Amino acid sequence: MLRLWACLLLLGSIQIQGVPFYGDFMPHLTHPLPLHRNMFAPLPIAPLAPLEPHDPMHAQASQRMASVWNPQLHSSHLLPLFNSGFDTEFVPLEHQQSPQGRQEAGATVPVQTPSGVEQKPFNVDTITTDVNAPNPAIFFQQSFPFFGNEFFNSFGGFGFGATQEPWWKGPNVCTEKEEDETVASETEAEETVDTFGQERDGVTNVVRSPLFGQFQFSVNSCAEKPNKHVCTKIVNQNGKKKTLTLTRQCCYGYGRPRNADFTTPCEKIDIKDVEATASDMGAKQFLESARSAGELAEMLGGGSGKKVTLFVPNDAAFLEYRGHHQQENNVEDAKSEASHSKPSIYKLHAVLGEVQLEDVPNEKLLQTELPDQKIRINSYQLPAALNLEPYRFAANCVPIEKHDKLSEQALVHTLGGVLKPLTKNIMDIIRERADMSIMRTVLEKTNLSAMLEDDKPVTIFVPTDAAFDKLEPHLRRALKEGRGCASNILKNHLLDLTFCSLATVPGAKTTAYNLLGEPLLLNRTHLAANQTRPAPIYINNLAKIIEADIMGTNGVLHVIDTILPTESALPMTSLMSQKNLTIFQRLLEASGYDDQFDDLDNVTIFAPTDKALQNTEWARMLKEQPELLDHNLDLLEFLNYHVVKPMIKTCDLSEKSLPTVAGSSVRLNLYSTHALFSDVMNRATVNCARLVHFDDESCGSVLHQVDRALAPPKNNMLKLLEANPNYSKFLELVRKANLTQLLSNNSRSLTLLVPKNDVFDELSESGEGAAKPSDPVALVKTHIVEDVVCCAGIIPTNWPFVRSIESISGQHLRITRDRRPKIENAGVTKCDVVATNGILHEVNDIIVPRPQRQQQRPQLIPPGAGYQPQGDFDVFF
Repeated sequence: MLRLWACLLLLGSIQIQGVPFYGDFMPHLTHPLPLHRNMFAPLPIAPLAPLEPHDPMHAQASQRMASVWNPQLHSSHLLPLFNSGFDTEFVPLEHQQSPQGRQEAGATVPVQTPSGVEQKPFNVDTITTDVNAPNPAIFFQQSFPFFGNEFFNSFGGFGFGATQEPWWKGPNVCTEKEEDETVASETEAEETVDTFGQERDGVTNVVRSPLFGQFQFSVNSCAEKPNKHVCTKIVNQNGKKKTLTLTRQCCYGYGRPRNADFTTPCEKIDIKDVEATASDMGAKQFLESARSAGELAEMLGGGSGKKVTLFVPNDAAFLEYRGHHQQENNVEDAKSEASHSKPSIYKLHAVLGEVQLEDVPNEKLLQTELPDQKIRINSYQLPAALNLEPYRFAANCVPIEKHDKLSEQALVHTLGGVLKPLTKNIMDIIRERADMSIMRTVLEKTNLSAMLEDDKPVTIFVPTDAAFDKLEPHLRRALKEGRGCASNILKNHLLDLTFCSLATVPGAKTTAYNLLGEPLLLNRTHLAANQTRPAPIYINNLAKIIEADIMGTNGVLHVIDTILPTESALPMTSLMSQKNLTIFQRLLEASGYDDQFDDLDNVTIFAPTDKALQNTEWARMLKEQPELLDHNLDLLEFLNYHVVKPMIKTCDLSEKSLPTVAGSSVRLNLYSTHALFSDVMNRATVNCARLVHFDDESCGSVLHQVDRALAPPKNNMLKLLEANPNYSKFLELVRKANLTQLLSNNSRSLTLLVPKNDVFDELSESGEGAAKPSDPVALVKTHIVEDVVCCAGIIPTNWPFVRSIESISGQHLRITRDRRPKIENAGVTKCDVVATNGILHEVNDIIVPRPQRQQQRPQLIPPGAGYQPQGDFDVFF
């Protein structure tokens, strides 16, 4: 599509306007391009940079905030386009496109910009909201802002409408130019040459070819704000970096309606006295009280002519505040207000300078006229589909309801509450609260208290002492003692930014990311129309905020009624309880070794399900004689046999033996249940017990569930045969075949298929020769497989996807499953008797070895020369 538009542009019939971002792309369409430039190359739009973390401790959490947008970091390179001019003079865009340009209305008014604060359209550093069924048009505008709201109207002459000019090219717009020159860094001055002789600055910016030993490149970028249009041009010439900034805004006494279309011009506004302005905004009581106290004149600069910004509580908020705090805050009458026995509540709401909220970075601290008192400004972006204001602003988490109203003496913002002096950090507030004593102790034991005493912004959701009482004992003990992953549970309650409650909106899902990088879902419920109190906020549909927006000097605190758990930080016993592994968990508790298991780190636990344990002797004792389990060493050995070091998730499993904490080993095997893709392993067993649920992480360890209790094998294959009288006839054949040493070798991993004595008896009565074979060696070897084939690895198969295993005699034995696992003609009647050197299956028939010529079968894929088996099972017709 872009190529088609570029072709139309070459015809001279169409002009593209990219709103709200403008650059010097148009001169390339009206002037010859350098030969090395591709006419149909895509627009060089710079990608948004990731959020810069507040500090290394929180880098992971900040960098993973995928739903966070921080325009402060992006505004200077929203659309870098390359200028073809060689001089360093800044030429306004309209002068580039129009021979005569436009006459700016009124005198130029300087813009007061705080030193060191980067310009930005808006700075949203907290949250995003998800709304069902967003408007497709809104989605398009949000996804492709460089097309502008009037993109299709720019196709004049083709029936799409006439070209419209932006407001900042219209009347009553004043311009301010700033120039800053610095020495370019080595990386900025570095240049490279491509294969076409084109020079670049080491990144992507096109650089001029050297002329008389000089080197220069320039980049333009523009950003649109509601009442400002700021263009920045960076010129790098011979190691000197010059930044030219052109700011266009409505002249003094002119303005544009909020959320106006980009073509709406600056119009004359009515500027009134500050008290009249505040009265029109519904906030006259505060200023009347300040005038009565004799402090209004001082708040407005004392006649010095300095610009001032006032944050004025609305009448309802101020009257409520005065009703509750008359004596305490010196607002009862003019006499007490003038006594100055306490800090002035009025000066706390006044800031020197003209502070327009669109120019204030998120988390910016504004110094008030009251010494040592600052106002923290936060901004939150809302989805356009809600049809609300696109941004919400807060001052010390007090909602800013109306903002940027110009009066004769000051710029006025109104508040939904009264600001209070802040003298304590978040940790100090927690220490002073009697209902947060447990949280205070845990924070100090995990050394997270230092973070809450730092100057960097932080939000913490603090559970009360009563919330800790709701926890199950293991988790409560781990938290109170600060052991294990207690710090992770606390980090689940922490954000490295200031999150005020006004960021949540009824009907929208609000997501914030904690220090673990995990999302917290905040939901503000709807209230009935006749209710005026704030709607309650729930976190993860679990914890309710019962006290919101307790502000400190370094952030905000919210009180919640329930601890927010995270599975990755739960003690192992708590995780077992959550996963309904109740019998195994109760055995741990009855043994008295549950704390020992909770303290394990970097381990893998194969926990049997309740169904697997319900008929065991341990389950019977737990029900009938639990006192016999206390510090029972046999039970401890049984429990430890289910624990393996190190931590192994299913993606890292491989076929091998692993030592357990009990000392003996368990055997891991992998199988495929895919009929076609037999090499894709998707089933795992441990001692032939199948993993039925897996990869539940718990504080540096992992929990897998198995469908059978594990018990350490005591005997090898030969001893298993000798111990069972039903296997005596097969044992006799083993001895005749002189294979006893093979079955007693613990270094081997075998599968032994054993017919019971009654199978031999039945064949003898029928007169079949298999009961008394002439070659016992071949018969026995046909029943031995040099691999561990558990019943869980035998699946139903049909032609042509037939699977087989190879016995040590070279016989290929077909395996499948009907009502039971089946190997050739023998059904498995008893599965997976674990020995120290393999497993034993009891079968209901003798597998008779076939002559060599009958063994050959056509294969699905001819092996060819150098064929090697691909795994345990080969595919045959």
